[in-house]
Amino acid sequence: MLKVGVVAAGVVALGLVAASRRLTAVTVTGKSMEPALADGDRLLAWRQPRPLRAGDIVVLEAPYPAGLVVGETADGALEPPPWQTPPLARGEMSRRWIVKRVTALPGDAVPPDSAGRVPAGAVVPPGHLLVVGDNRPHSYDSRQVGFVPAERVLGLVVRRLGPSAGSA
Repeated sequence: MLKVGVVAAGVVALGLVAASRRLTAVTVTGKSMEPALADGDRLLAWRQPRPLRAGDIVVLEAPYPAGLVVGETADGALEPPPWQTPPLARGEMSRRWIVKRVTALPGDAVPPDSAGRVPAGAVVPPGHLLVVGDNRPHSYDSRQVGFVPAERVLGLVVRRLGPSAGSA
């Protein structure tokens, strides 16, 4: 009987360790996802999510490091292009993360309310997503930078944990 209890405790501990490597906590900064999420909300994201669906809220790498000045070339291309850093290394968390809602998946047409740099009706290419903040006037998203490489998604938001200790 004691052996069964020890084995069960070991299995639970192993499960918790495995889950901790797949789950990450992030804090919302800014108003881009209001009213669904507020500045200071803490979220739990699953790092190896199921296949994404339109409407999912994801944590993804920001297209540019904080403070970088972005311009446009004569033909309208962003300079520098977004996501010039190498893809995320396993276990790396030193990047700047943003929270957005998936509005279109590979093969989907760009919805009119998500159009911007990419025109409405254009088709999302393989390996990319279209993401937009719920509070569109306060969101820097696919409307400004275009398609997001799917490899830049950290995870799928699975739970709102509540406001952070420092927010009111």
